[in-house]
Amino acid sequence: MTVLIVEASAEAGRELMVKLRNRFVLADSACRDTVRDILEQVRREGDRAVVALTRKFDAPNLTREQLRVTDEEYEQAERLVEPEFRETLSFAAARIRTFHEREMEDSWLLTRDDGTITGRLVRPVDSAGLYVPGGRVAPHPWSHRCS
Repeated sequence: MTVLIVEASAEAGRELMVKLRNRFVLADSACRDTVRDILEQVRREGDRAVVALTRKFDAPNLTREQLRVTDEEYEQAERLVEPEFRETLSFAAARIRTFHEREMEDSWLLTRDDGTITGRLVRPVDSAGLYVPGGRVAPHPWSHRCS
């Protein structure tokens, strides 16, 4: 990875600083509408929509069977990564996990005087899907961990 050094007082540096300061400007309504439509399509059609949209935006040859990463694919990917990077990724994952475990909600029940039972039951799921957009470049290695 190449690090670009820019002098903040130079014209290029000033332009970059303006872009950085404005990077959180809200998206226009067309973008918001597109995202809403995509989410609705996935709610309605599930994996079928995920495959169709992934084919459209990222991987034209994706099949439904490829949505779940196999143990062999994990093992192959692990062999391709330098041990130092795996160690750094594991360290970051542990920190992220510790942070988000504090956010977990507990189930609770309340029995009212009339015998009515109300409350909230929190149940973990066996598995869940996560779309980590990659576009034309590889996604940031931690983006899936923070999602």
